[in-house]
Amino acid sequence: MSGYEAHTFWCIKCGQRGLDIQRKVNHRHGKHHRKKLWCPWCKMEVNHIECRNDKEVEEFKENFAAGLYKEELEESLEVIKKENSVWS
Repeated sequence: MSGYEAHTFWCIKCGQRGLDIQRKVNHRHGKHHRKKLWCPWCKMEVNHIECRNDKEVEEFKENFAAGLYKEELEESLEVIKKENSVWS
């Protein structure tokens, strides 16, 4: 009677698997939903891509290898720099 399923999140900076999140089965985001999470590999908060199954993971890996997320990453890091400078 599990109403939850694990969704994996993949870092757009390093391409490594981040932390999994348990989501309600009926709580669905669109394909390749972004979420800002702590990356244990990069040691920083950065956008991650949500993957619900193996096919989406493979698509993420192909997109990452093709450099699809580079521009998004640069924009994301710029926002983080601005947020940090406000609190400094």
